[in-house]
Amino acid sequence: MLWMSVCECKESKYGHVQSPLYPEPYPVGLYMQWYLKVPLGYQIQLTFNHLDIEPFANCSKDSLTVLHDNEVLGKFCGQTSTDPHHPGKNPIMSPSNHVQLVFETDESRPQMHLGFFVFYEAVAVDCGIPDLPDLVALTEEHPLTTYKQNITFKCSSIFYQLVGHANFTCDASGNWVSESGQNIYQNAPQCVPECGMNEEFFPRGRVYGGERARLKQIPWQLLMKDRMRVGASLISDRWALTAATVMDIYESHTLKFYGGMIDGKDRNAVIMETEKIIIHPDYERKILGVDRTTYDNDIALVKMSERVPLSFKIRPVCLPEKSAGPVMKGAMGTVSGYGLTENRTISQFLQYAHLQEYSEVPCFQSDLKITDNMFCAGGDEADSCSGDNGGPLVLPMLGTGSPNKPYRLEGIVSWGPRCGNKEFKGYYTKVQNYLDWIRETMEKN
Repeated sequence: MLWMSVCECKESKYGHVQSPLYPEPYPVGLYMQWYLKVPLGYQIQLTFNHLDIEPFANCSKDSLTVLHDNEVLGKFCGQTSTDPHHPGKNPIMSPSNHVQLVFETDESRPQMHLGFFVFYEAVAVDCGIPDLPDLVALTEEHPLTTYKQNITFKCSSIFYQLVGHANFTCDASGNWVSESGQNIYQNAPQCVPECGMNEEFFPRGRVYGGERARLKQIPWQLLMKDRMRVGASLISDRWALTAATVMDIYESHTLKFYGGMIDGKDRNAVIMETEKIIIHPDYERKILGVDRTTYDNDIALVKMSERVPLSFKIRPVCLPEKSAGPVMKGAMGTVSGYGLTENRTISQFLQYAHLQEYSEVPCFQSDLKITDNMFCAGGDEADSCSGDNGGPLVLPMLGTGSPNKPYRLEGIVSWGPRCGNKEFKGYYTKVQNYLDWIRETMEKN
């Protein structure tokens, strides 16, 4: 048996490999190897100008095998393209800048075969345009995508921000790689809604005893009005948070929420239809004829059936950060909603009021159990009221937010005494206690 190994070590950009004696019939008892290499940043393209190797099942007698780092790219034999293992004129592209060819023949030869002639050439590595996640776009419309070229990503909407690496380079293996060396498919950039921003108006006004909001001022406020009056807060482009109390009987229903408005009768409001309503598993459900013992875990997630079209009029509020001590840290917050006003009428327009936290427990007389998942807040003749349930209490106080201090959903309107009495206090669900549940539920659904 003739054994031979050939190395094309000069990194030529083109050349050819042929069987011994080609175009005469090749000898029997051969084992030959060729190692081909081209410059870094190129791939090797093999084109079969001719292949005539004894055909046999699985090419188990005579064969030409193409390998890359011990991975078989193809094992060939046959005389024409109709043979199952014949490559025909189809070129083979190596994953990187080197490839190995192995030609084996056994001792038998029922008839003469001419062997093969393969032309090879270096082809610049091209990473191509990667598959982009939703809302992720290229900064250039037609960027160069070959070896060492760079591409940069952005979000296609100003209401989203890019999370992850923005800049990637095409490497020698044909992969887009970030500055930290991560493959784009290992750590693809994502566009997530920018939260907690609004169009500030800095009003001095101080819901019940509140001021009328202006358009774009509280863009995360949602309203359900068709079955009962319920508030909610948009927290992403698909999810909203509200109170379990107001969702208990609607869990299996398809509901409509309205946003992007300050007038409850606005015909141009953004209408969102629910896909799923998820009430916290530890919330005490309503049982007919049984008195409630607590409003603990009064929180529910609402998933919309479609992505909400974000704009200056409708955009999410940020989730809070975990912290010790009082939720509001001695600062004033803002509650908003379309509930009862001091005139004891349902408000057509979105109202807001500024509240402070009361740390004494309980902050008003009640037989219901108070837990650490609640906090009490109220204002100077201002309060949340019927119809506001499920709505937001945000920090900082409306009119004092900034890009460095976005509005965060600290509380959800939960329960209290008769609104507008001398106490002017109510309990709010402490959202920061549910961050893990919120994120895990959204990821799983």
